[in-house]
Amino acid sequence: MTPTQDSQFWLCHKPFDAQDLPVALVSRARTAVLKDTAQRARDAGFARVRVFSTVDIDGLTVERTSSRQSIGSILAAAAREAPGPVCYAGSGMPAMTVEDWAAVLRTIDSAAVTNRVFSSDWIAVPHGQLLDVVDGQQTDNRFAQLVRDQDEIPLHTFPRSARSLLDVDTPADLVVLKTAMLANMQAGSLDLGDAVQAELRSQTELDPRVRLAIDVFETMTQKDKQLFVSGRVSAADWALLDRDTSCRVRVLSEERGLRTRGGPVQSLLGALYRETGPDQFVEALSSMGDAMIWDTRPFLAHIGCKVSRADRFAADLGLWNEIQSDPLRELVRNLDQRPVLIGGHSLVSGGLLAAIDAAWTRRESFG
Repeated sequence: MTPTQDSQFWLCHKPFDAQDLPVALVSRARTAVLKDTAQRARDAGFARVRVFSTVDIDGLTVERTSSRQSIGSILAAAAREAPGPVCYAGSGMPAMTVEDWAAVLRTIDSAAVTNRVFSSDWIAVPHGQLLDVVDGQQTDNRFAQLVRDQDEIPLHTFPRSARSLLDVDTPADLVVLKTAMLANMQAGSLDLGDAVQAELRSQTELDPRVRLAIDVFETMTQKDKQLFVSGRVSAADWALLDRDTSCRVRVLSEERGLRTRGGPVQSLLGALYRETGPDQFVEALSSMGDAMIWDTRPFLAHIGCKVSRADRFAADLGLWNEIQSDPLRELVRNLDQRPVLIGGHSLVSGGLLAAIDAAWTRRESFG
């Protein structure tokens, strides 16, 4: 496609401290996503792709940043010298296609566009100076809200899909992506880039969790089954889940905007855990459905379980014997061999939409 003059696409990369295997898996995958997204942005017509990174990346020209710099300060400095259209996409989006990014570029002549207003992963604006408002922000979740609150231009939401919403934040997101890849999702809604596909194939450590995900997602195609989904589930995704699955659905949506609104966290599942204790809690969960997809972060915050990234990621992969936190280790151990897939926000957002497509694609392909 012909590049739009002065348009820029920004990626900002800071790899995780990858001393533990689950963290290393996510860090490697995020680098692969970054490479694919940079190439797709060029193909979509962005005149310049800029990669701000604390480390060098093979095959990409990077503008080195310090780990002490906030993401907001990096982008605000770049914004002051960007008069044309700009799209910022974090470390990239694994399933956004060339056509998707081209549609974003066409949209931002007079309006901003994002995938989510209240917890954005990416945002595009007609002129880069609008991103000066993010100066000082430590994370990118509030970027869309800050741009909206300037009241200078309208802010639109990009059509909801697994492609526009599925980010890579946790090992659970990698499990969803690999499950989708194995279900031949190019015939469905996901078209993963070459670097991401190669990385997922190499991550055999995900395979036990992929087998679990296949079983959990299969529940969606069975009329006599019930799926329980809990976490920061949006009304729009709940509606799609209800419309596009055959099973009965139980949804517990709580603490949306957890990372942007502040304040104490309240979780009904957390309250149930306090009431029943660890062993009876898992039995109660199992009674609520034949399978479960669970964004555990509101629950963990409610019970005061402050755990490291390494522990959260080990939990997402079911590696209970590698978890240092006693409450989380006991919970994951009790969930072992049960049809419960756990992760973060993306699991019950873009991951949920990808799961629906993966389930039906697998059913159509394999019966």
